[in-house]
Amino acid sequence: MIVAGIGGKMYMDNQENKKIEQERKIAVQAKGMFKDIKEIRVENRFESSPGTINFNLVIYQITGNKFSTSLTLGDSDSGDGREAFNQRGETEKCIFVIFSNGNSEEI
Repeated sequence: MIVAGIGGKMYMDNQENKKIEQERKIAVQAKGMFKDIKEIRVENRFESSPGTINFNLVIYQITGNKFSTSLTLGDSDSGDGREAFNQRGETEKCIFVIFSNGNSEEI
C-alpha cells in the first residue's frame, strides 16, 4: 500500500513538473511573439485536439497595456484577439512569469 502511495505521489509530481515546463516554454514563445512584455500570467492549459496544447495568457506590457490571448505550444503563428495582433513584436528583456500553480520566476 505504501509503495502505491509513493508511486502515485511521484507520478503527480512528474505531471506537475511537466505542466510547469510547458508553461515556461509558452512564456518564452510569447516573448518571441509580442513586444514590451513586463509580465505574463498563465491562466490555464487546454487541449483543442489530442496533442494540441493551448494556454490562455494575460500579458502585461511595460506601457501599462494589458491583453489576453490563447497560444498553441510550438506554433508561433497562433494567438487570438485583435489586441494580440496589434502587439506583435519581440521582447528581449527578462519578464516575470506567474504560473498556473501560483509559483513565479523571471525568464
